[in-house]
Amino acid sequence: MLSNVEIKAAINELLENATGLTVYGKEVTEGYTTPSLFVEKISKPFKRETIGFAKSGFTIKITYFQSAPDELDQMRLLDKVRDAFGMCVKIADRNLTVGEITHDYVGQKENILQISVDFDFYENTVPEETAEIASEYGLEIKKNEEA
Repeated sequence: MLSNVEIKAAINELLENATGLTVYGKEVTEGYTTPSLFVEKISKPFKRETIGFAKSGFTIKITYFQSAPDELDQMRLLDKVRDAFGMCVKIADRNLTVGEITHDYVGQKENILQISVDFDFYENTVPEETAEIASEYGLEIKKNEEA
């Protein structure tokens, strides 16, 4: 199963590489530099579908803080983010399919770009075997003679 730490680290690295901007977590409220991105992971419900699989997902909220509001710059960033996420994102040993990518404007003057990226996926909930794997297998076949 994917951990929240693996997800957040992979997304932050992807965004830093694609945009060249500093990425902060939602806990940072002062002392940050602009332009920068604030990234938040919002989990979707974890719902068991069968005994071995569960449906899960999350939404990534990316908020773009600029030195001064500039809509053209915001649209360039939106295009960079869409290109960076592409169709799939590698997180740990998984490739997750990217769902909807939407954007909106937030803040008191509604001039701060916020991008949302959705992910839905299935998790294998069966624990991995921890027993030793056999390295050899022997088979002996005997034929009984009939009278």
